[in-house]
Amino acid sequence: MSHLFPRYRNLIIFFLFIGYIPFSAQNTKEQKDISKQCMQKMKLVSDKVVLAKNNFEMPIPSEIIIDPHHSTITTNVRKPNKQENTVTLFIIKEIKCNMNEDITSGSITYTVKSNNPNSAYPQNGFILKATNGELSFFSSTDPADDTPVMPILKFEILK
Repeated sequence: MSHLFPRYRNLIIFFLFIGYIPFSAQNTKEQKDISKQCMQKMKLVSDKVVLAKNNFEMPIPSEIIIDPHHSTITTNVRKPNKQENTVTLFIIKEIKCNMNEDITSGSITYTVKSNNPNSAYPQNGFILKATNGELSFFSSTDPADDTPVMPILKFEILK
């Protein structure tokens, strides 16, 4: 019986590969079910962070690139009193989309892998929220009264 396995090894590997394809296609289909506006690559620009607890503002220039197709969020932030920027890459695990088509109301929640233990940013996720036509970007894991909010000055859809 042991002589059968080497003879059919390539065939078994082929069937294992074919069995994996529907699983992969199923994951892709789940992403395609997300609304088009939530799957667009976006660049967000902010010049400050506002603490929700006391409305204290800190001038912190930031640029955030959200790329759902590559499952990444890249933050490029200049910390206060520093000349160099800190760039951090987050890997998106899940996207929950409740945003309207013209990105003027609703929210997009990005759950990320916690691979940044030393980061000042949250380790579990972000929310992009639109209210009254204004966008803000903030942590989905911080308590509501302790959340640093980045009001978005400018956003653009990237190709």
